[in-house]
Amino acid sequence: MSVGTFDPSQLNTSGENQTISASLLAAALDCARGCDPSVSTLALDETDVSALCPLLTHPAWSEAAQQLSTQDIAALIRLFTVGERQYSAWKAGAKSPVVALVRVLKQRGEMTPDLTSWIKQNTDNRYLPHGDLMDRLKP
Repeated sequence: MSVGTFDPSQLNTSGENQTISASLLAAALDCARGCDPSVSTLALDETDVSALCPLLTHPAWSEAAQQLSTQDIAALIRLFTVGERQYSAWKAGAKSPVVALVRVLKQRGEMTPDLTSWIKQNTDNRYLPHGDLMDRLKP
């Protein structure tokens, strides 16, 4: 068993680079599309888990999701919902990309009760799917 390394430069806390790189988004989509929605565990290797870590609290999910299909957004929601429960490095709380992705689907009028129910059944993050109430109350 090996333990991954933490690289603070992967976290986007400085406000710089407010876009998700195309290659990182493509890697996430590849992993997400390979996930079976009926299975509540992921089979990602350590390399994939580490490579996707910078996406977990990235502030640009709302913008990136605008270009994605509803099916891709739902696949990413499933990936990050299950991944956060399964991989300790993926804990994101209220900053989970699931919150931003759900908001995009709601704006489109494409968020289904089935997906909401699935998220709640497959997470231990109390902020999913809607995020922090205090953030939603801000003007």
